[in-house]
Amino acid sequence: MAGSGKGRLAGSLSIGARVHWQEREWEVVAWQGAQVTLVPQDGGQEVPRAVSYRWLVGAEDFAVLSGGAAPAVPAALGGERRQAGREEEAALWQARMVEIDTGLAPGRSQHARGFGPETTLAQRCAAMSARLAAEGVRCSAHTLADKRRKWKAAGENPVVLLPGPRKGRPGGFTDPRCLAAMQEVVARRAHASDVTIDVVREEVEDLLRSRYGDEFDDPAAAAALLPSRSTFYLRMKESGLADALGQPTRVRAALASTPPLPHGGREVVLQPGQVTQTDTTPLRILARGDDGRPTATEMTSLIDVANHSVCALMITPSRPRDAESKQAGQATRAIDLTLMLAHAFAPWPGMPGWDPLSAAAASSLPFGALRAADERFTEATAARPVIRPELIVYDQGSPYVSEHFTEVCDRLRIARRPARKKTPTDKPLAEHFFTTLAHRFSQHVTHGWQGRSHKRRGRGIDRMPLYTIAELQQMAQEWVALEYQQTPDAGLRDPLRPHVVLSPNDMYAVQVARSGYRAVPLSPAQNRFFLLPQWVTPGKGGFMINYRTYQPVAQDAGRYREILLRGGSKLPGRNDRWECRFNPYRPERVWLYDHTADTW
Repeated sequence: MAGSGKGRLAGSLSIGARVHWQEREWEVVAWQGAQVTLVPQDGGQEVPRAVSYRWLVGAEDFAVLSGGAAPAVPAALGGERRQAGREEEAALWQARMVEIDTGLAPGRSQHARGFGPETTLAQRCAAMSARLAAEGVRCSAHTLADKRRKWKAAGENPVVLLPGPRKGRPGGFTDPRCLAAMQEVVARRAHASDVTIDVVREEVEDLLRSRYGDEFDDPAAAAALLPSRSTFYLRMKESGLADALGQPTRVRAALASTPPLPHGGREVVLQPGQVTQTDTTPLRILARGDDGRPTATEMTSLIDVANHSVCALMITPSRPRDAESKQAGQATRAIDLTLMLAHAFAPWPGMPGWDPLSAAAASSLPFGALRAADERFTEATAARPVIRPELIVYDQGSPYVSEHFTEVCDRLRIARRPARKKTPTDKPLAEHFFTTLAHRFSQHVTHGWQGRSHKRRGRGIDRMPLYTIAELQQMAQEWVALEYQQTPDAGLRDPLRPHVVLSPNDMYAVQVARSGYRAVPLSPAQNRFFLLPQWVTPGKGGFMINYRTYQPVAQDAGRYREILLRGGSKLPGRNDRWECRFNPYRPERVWLYDHTADTW
């Protein structure tokens, strides 16, 4: 097949395609401009080769053996292919331009009427325009002069004379303000009973009059702002708003609550932390609560999309509200999310009794480079990379939209994007991680595992010697460092070695080597903003939070006395109170912030 015309044109060339070239079989692994990177497939030790696309496809023995679905060709070459099959039209325009430029048509020795030596360029353009009008082609003399100017500037290339494809204009010539008003009115009526397009048009007109009433005084401006009834119907159909009006109320309400695009589909993620996904789910493991009683648990995890690493996880107690004792329920709160986020910014320390293979020094992570960039990496650090999230895709639960979590993300410049309601495909990695956790971790916790459903729950679980929340947290972190981060994942592959399955740590090492990614550690003062805020009034005896009285330690007594001498904080809207940060899980210490000196 090599060298035959049929073999050369078969299939399309894209990443992952196999080709025959220079009497060998190669695989296309990367594109960069007009260069194609090839890897030999005959088992040799030769390094990948970058060759020119034209040189590759122009070789006599080139053939596409198998390839992807879409051709990956340079833009310039794609433009040439789009012009294929229009040679006759280009040749006809070439002859017209030559006759306008010289007065003589190609292959003729006598001037046609209106193209003699005494004629000017403008006269020849007018004569050509009249000739084309007689042939049924409308082209003015000014247009012909412009075509000749482009033709000469392009080195008399006839391709520039061919008309390009006309691009459709979204919404036609309808005013964009009217299109936006149509979207707003349809979204506003999402929860109401259905109406016809005529009612929508009346509400759009009322909305436009309230906003741009001055333009409606001029009939011409009003006609340009609000199209005719037939055009309005056409725009409603083209934009899909007419179909949305015909949907049931539940469907229209779901469409109205959909966040703006993109929702989190197959994004191009090239480096760690670029996109992360987070979610909370029941852990289905009973734990021993602070009161010594069995309590249900749930886990929140943060997964990196680029290498599937677990940036952080947090296990919290979960119980419903007790109707008899009126005891409040408990679930994941905003402080739990921010503490989980704080874990993502710091290495995990290895705990006594952990397997030695769970250490970063014994894994495939670039431990030397990580320790050189961050002194917190030691021989006892767990084999999990530190990844700073740039974008978090989250569900629309109340803790994720809380004021405290939003404040922390804004302070750390972390973008947030909500997933659509009842659409787990917007954060598939976070959803799939919980299935992996149940199969590879939860069911192996013999003391407390409740099964995958209530019908499959074992007997006497609440009478077992259960683990505490802190013990479950350490067990889960050891499992992540020892097994999850070092187990090959079929969804992780290096573009230069697509047949090799990598683990999350392997993929992180590859991405770090190519992008030079390093997470910048936070200072102790920055870490304190992860804690819950509380506004207090300091006094001589200290101040109170949750019925606990806090007093300054000896080394901070002098600074605390300065705060008392200043009186109020003078902050607007705070009634002279001072900002304090505290961790409800570690109530023995709180931090009072002196904004005048920027100290804690």
